[in-house]
Amino acid sequence: MSQNLKSAIAFAMACAAPAAASAAALPGEANFTGPLVTPAVNSLPAGMINIEPYLIHTNTRGNYDNIGDRRQSKPTVRQWQVAVPMTYALTDTNSVQVILNASRTSGNGRHTDGLRMGDTTVRVQQRLRGPAADGTGLVLAMAVAQRLPTGRYHQIDTNPLNGTGNGAMRTTFAFGAQRLHWLDSGHAIRWRGQVAWSPSPGRIRVRDSSVYGTESGFRGYARLGQAWNASVAAEYVLNPRWVLVGEAIWNRASAIDISGAIGGAPRQARRLAPSHDVGLAPAVEYHFSPNMGLIAGVQFTVAGRNTDDYVAPQVALNMVF
Repeated sequence: MSQNLKSAIAFAMACAAPAAASAAALPGEANFTGPLVTPAVNSLPAGMINIEPYLIHTNTRGNYDNIGDRRQSKPTVRQWQVAVPMTYALTDTNSVQVILNASRTSGNGRHTDGLRMGDTTVRVQQRLRGPAADGTGLVLAMAVAQRLPTGRYHQIDTNPLNGTGNGAMRTTFAFGAQRLHWLDSGHAIRWRGQVAWSPSPGRIRVRDSSVYGTESGFRGYARLGQAWNASVAAEYVLNPRWVLVGEAIWNRASAIDISGAIGGAPRQARRLAPSHDVGLAPAVEYHFSPNMGLIAGVQFTVAGRNTDDYVAPQVALNMVF
């Protein structure tokens, strides 16, 4: 899995606080887990906790080149990832979240040395406008997320698959909106969207083999650029237990500049080209109760540039306490 794909997934995780299941809303009953990627906008009541462990299986099938053409690659690279977002409602309008994750990657006869921890994200969200008493009405929220470099990104010896982070203390600012509509048929549609921006985290020290393609003995730095994300999702309520989900995601990352040298060789500089990708994530939700629901779906790319082409089936259990 390339650094571009790891960065795109990590940026999405930093933005995407999985949503809590919703209580019943008039004139009918509707429960939601939230879509796979686009984050929660409404808030839980103060003191409540939302935990939503994800199991994700990413298959990297190829890559998109500099002009956007898809190129297939074999063998595919496969990654199993466990992500655990945990959200606590500080007040009725403010929440804090921690996202932990770990992964195991294999490809071309190699694999990571066991299950390895990735970067950690801490996210704080403030609701700006709440829904009406019946659950309808526009809901708005702002959030800031801080990525912590807890995953290994350099000094990974001779196995590049052991790289699970990017070494950056990256901050992300996001704005989200959500609205619930009841239809004449008695069904409901809830849509939500988000836009997010992350400034450059500055220079990162890089030593030896790294996720940036450097080799043993390298001494230098990497400078990551800005990143952007946007997503929109719709959930269609069939009945209080079953919900259909459609979602579209866009990610963009600026170029990465790498400079340094190996041993006494002259210092060199190179640039990893900017990248972007467009993906879809259809899913289905099943609700055991208003406070517990299961969502299963698949996220996959449909277009991109200088990034990987992947398909990622995933399942998550949403629990509110």
